[in-house]
Amino acid sequence: MSASSETSTKSRAKYLLLIILPILVGIFSLISIEFTGVMDWLLVQPTATVIIGLALLSGVVLLLSSSVVAHADRVAELIGQPYGTLILTAAVMTIELSLVASTMLTGESNPTLARDSMFSVVMITLTGVTGVSNVLAALKRRNLFSNGVLDTSQLAAPNQLGALTYFDLISTMCVLALVIPNFSRSTSEANFSTPVNIILSVVALGVYFIFLTAQMGRYRSLYAERDPLLVSVPDNSHNNNSFHLSLSQASILLLVGLLLVCLIAESMGQLIETGITDLGLPSSLAGVLVAALILAPEALNALKAASLGEVQRSINTLYGSVVATVSLTVPAVLILGEITNTVVVLGLEPFEMVLLALTLLLSYPHARLTGIEGMMKIVIFIFWILLQVA
Repeated sequence: MSASSETSTKSRAKYLLLIILPILVGIFSLISIEFTGVMDWLLVQPTATVIIGLALLSGVVLLLSSSVVAHADRVAELIGQPYGTLILTAAVMTIELSLVASTMLTGESNPTLARDSMFSVVMITLTGVTGVSNVLAALKRRNLFSNGVLDTSQLAAPNQLGALTYFDLISTMCVLALVIPNFSRSTSEANFSTPVNIILSVVALGVYFIFLTAQMGRYRSLYAERDPLLVSVPDNSHNNNSFHLSLSQASILLLVGLLLVCLIAESMGQLIETGITDLGLPSSLAGVLVAALILAPEALNALKAASLGEVQRSINTLYGSVVATVSLTVPAVLILGEITNTVVVLGLEPFEMVLLALTLLLSYPHARLTGIEGMMKIVIFIFWILLQVA
């Protein structure tokens, strides 16, 4: 074997090890949680030890999330947009729905579970992550001035027609599912009667199906990147072309990584709840932290896209996740509620409705991004977290 061939083999082996290392760490962590007494031991330890254990597991989740983002990028590169971000969203939604369903079927009765889960996803995505993404995309722009005058055509921008479609869907479904139930006169709970719930479920599924058909069909170009506004980055792909994963390999690693992220996040629920209780924080914060961990792959994917100037790809990931969450979670939990005879509360609390209204107002797509709009979203996110803690 020649020296160059031996070097290439070693480099390939090192590359493959780096690819599967996060998966191996995730599997080891999940086995430790499920099949040893480490979790039971942690739950009875002092608060400081619980927090350290929680931080370590969160680090594992973030490591897995980074791996998932890399594989999602590879899939997107091979099949193009918007299919790449749709695959990531579909995988996350499948596992998110399974977590909600398993909790409803086996856990303690929690009528606000679906509502809290959806609202957490909406707020984390539309305020925190979108806000940071907007700021990153704006800051990455260079050469904004021409002859001392601001050239607005050089500001970062989404494909506005596509972004507006997301906004229409999100605002409509969020209000129908999370606000209007509070004003229903057909039940004593913040929910609709069974006939109205059936119509709401059919509408949610129908609208989402039509949206996907349009996004992947004749209106596909509305969700593609605006090429002239991309930030140019050096292309180093020639250095490791021979090591690129195939579509099937990247897809399998993407799904395995997502599954591990969500299973570890679910298993961390007790640990999160114990730590929050020991610190004297409201129990509702536990759901927020779990939602944040589950959303980590999509959040990292969107932030990476924004840092490269790919504004529309970031929007496809974040807004697509919200559309999927509201359109698919509502029918799923309403059907499960009927099957299990479980009360489901959809309507938000008054202060949450106000925050949702403000969030939707600021989510209206801007033709150009300056970063100010992102800062305001981050402010809303901070106040939402403060209200969860207070």
